[in-house]
Amino acid sequence: MLSEKQYSEIYNAAVSEIKAARAAIAHQVNAAATSVYWNLGKLLSERKIEKGYGAGVVNRLSVDLKTEFPDMGLSPRNLWNMKRFYERYYLSDPKLQRSVAVLPWRHNLLLLEKVVDDKQTLFYAQKTLELGWSRDILLNYIKADAYHAERNLPKSYNFQASLPELLAEQANDMLKSTYNLGFLGLIEKVKETELERMLIGKIRQFILELGKGFTFIGNQYRLRSSAYRTS
Repeated sequence: MLSEKQYSEIYNAAVSEIKAARAAIAHQVNAAATSVYWNLGKLLSERKIEKGYGAGVVNRLSVDLKTEFPDMGLSPRNLWNMKRFYERYYLSDPKLQRSVAVLPWRHNLLLLEKVVDDKQTLFYAQKTLELGWSRDILLNYIKADAYHAERNLPKSYNFQASLPELLAEQANDMLKSTYNLGFLGLIEKVKETELERMLIGKIRQFILELGKGFTFIGNQYRLRSSAYRTS
């Protein structure tokens, strides 16, 4: 029989594995979904669809796309936001592009609305990824002007101790997002195994489309560091 301490160690290790996997999947889903939003925004931008005369085109496109892909967040307003998103970052530093590419869409909309400077946007995007900020926490730090006052901000909690919970919260928000579930084509309840299959399918397709330099190994593929390898 295991002691309580030994069982607790096993339980905590299992919880950490699950949280890490959920956070990783959430980031992958965000990257794939954001890639679609980026390309839709690029399409509208390159076709020079502008508000005013282009409103009818976007409204019709929204109706037709929602018929094909319901619950994917393809309202006229969101299509215009995708165009704004592309035009905001397509000339930006690649480091900034990579950072916003894996943020939840609602986080990106907040940054589009509240922050105009590239350096500040990169700061908030990196902090969100590093510390697992939810959208509400991100908004609070933007309001507090954390970019300019980072050293003077009160340490409200120990990030090192609470980081796993913050990442878990962000992962939950990402996976429950109607945009992400709509991106997967989910409009009814599905079993967890079916959800996993659809997630992996989208991620696999996205990685394969990237071409050389990327590879899809397989789902539920465990990576071990050299420290844990056996002879």
